[in-house]
Amino acid sequence: MSHVTLLTAFDLGTATTTAHFTCVRDMHDATGNVHRQPLNSRSPIEMKSWPGGNRGDTIGKACLPTDLIYDRVTGNLLFWGFEAQRYLDDPDPEFTLDRVLVVQHIKLLLNDPDKAKSNSPAIQRYRKLREEILRVLGKTPFDLFEDFINVIVNEVIKTTKRYYQTFSPDQVELVLAFPSGWSDSIHRQVAAIGTGAMKKALATNQLQRATFEIENVYTVSETLCGVKEWLAAEMDDDESLDLVQSTANIEELSVSYGRRVVRIC
Repeated sequence: MSHVTLLTAFDLGTATTTAHFTCVRDMHDATGNVHRQPLNSRSPIEMKSWPGGNRGDTIGKACLPTDLIYDRVTGNLLFWGFEAQRYLDDPDPEFTLDRVLVVQHIKLLLNDPDKAKSNSPAIQRYRKLREEILRVLGKTPFDLFEDFINVIVNEVIKTTKRYYQTFSPDQVELVLAFPSGWSDSIHRQVAAIGTGAMKKALATNQLQRATFEIENVYTVSETLCGVKEWLAAEMDDDESLDLVQSTANIEELSVSYGRRVVRIC
C-alpha cells in the first residue's frame, strides 16, 4: 500500500523566512517500515513566488521579509513580506506612517520579556513593543505570529497546487525550524498555530481531503538542520538522515533518522 505525502518546511528566521516543498510516495514494506520515493523532482522546490516579490528578490535564496504592517484604526494586516518592504521604501505611501503600526522581527517578541534573565536594552524594547501591540491592536505577539504563518502557509499550498497541477495529496506534513532556546510552551503554541494555518490553507485551496493533524507538525531546532536538508533527507529511500549542509541561519549536524531530535506536539 502506498500514499502520496506533501512535505512542506519553513525556516522561520528573525528578519527573513524561507520555505521549501516536495511530494513523496510513502510505501510500507513487509516489516511495516515506511520508504519514501520522490515524485517528479528529486530536490526540494524552493518557494520563490511570494506576493510583491520581483525577479531580483529571487536570485539565490528567496528570503521573504518578516515585516508586518497593520492599520492602527482597524487592526487589519495591510502588508506583509515583500509588500511590507515595498511600503516602507515608498516615499509617498497610500497609508501614512502615523496610520500604521510597523512590526519587525516578530519572532523575537514571542519570548516573555518578564521571564528574561536580564533587563537589557533589547529586552526593554521588546517589552515596550509588546505593550504597544496590545494597546493599539488588542493582540498578542502570538496573534501577529499567527497572522504571518497563516499567509505564508497559504501561499505555499497555493503554489504547490499550481506546481503539481493535478494535485491531490493523501497526507501533508509541516516542519517549522526555529531557535533551540525556545521553551516547550512556545514550541507547543507554534505547533498549534502551524496546524491551524495548514488546515485553513488546505480548505481554502480545496485540498481538505488530505490527512493533516497536529501529529503531522514537526518543530525542529535550528541547531539540528535546515528545512531544505530536512526535506531532502525525507525523500531518501532509506532510514538515514544526513544533514551536512546548512543555511545562513542553521548550524551543521548529522543525526540518525530513527533518533530524529524533533518535538512532535
